[in-house]
Amino acid sequence: MRQSTTRHTPGNTDWMNRDNAFQRHYSRTGLSSSVSPNLRLQRLRSGLNQEVLTHVSQVRPTRRVTLYARVLPGQDPEPLFVGLRAEAACRGWQVGQELFDDIGHQAPQQSPEWLRVRKLCHEGMADGVLVRDRMQISTDDALYEEEIRFMYARQCITALQIPEAAP
Repeated sequence: MRQSTTRHTPGNTDWMNRDNAFQRHYSRTGLSSSVSPNLRLQRLRSGLNQEVLTHVSQVRPTRRVTLYARVLPGQDPEPLFVGLRAEAACRGWQVGQELFDDIGHQAPQQSPEWLRVRKLCHEGMADGVLVRDRMQISTDDALYEEEIRFMYARQCITALQIPEAAP
């Protein structure tokens, strides 16, 4: 009996997930594909964050982030904050403030505490924001991208505990 010549490669070899990250479109010129919106937003956010994180702050050597959560009216945000605090500690970040809105899902510009997050970043009181997932900021792709770019323009990061393209 012959031994198998199949080689096992280390790392993520799940080809279905990789292939399904793209949307395929048929046109008169043939098959074309584009990156899924969540993967595109994840790549954008990661790239902008990487640019910001490469600069070492002379004022604060340890990054200070604001934790932000959005919950339904009457819902306790503490379970979200427990996970966010642990995530910040794993990344070596200091937690500045913990802010939450209990108004459900609304546009970021209509969320009072999100506006405070923006103000803290704009004034240099925070180096960025850490949220559980992108839905905490906005369910709308364009509004979410606008917030990522707002933070980047102020040399602040937008960090997610669960990345956009996660299943």
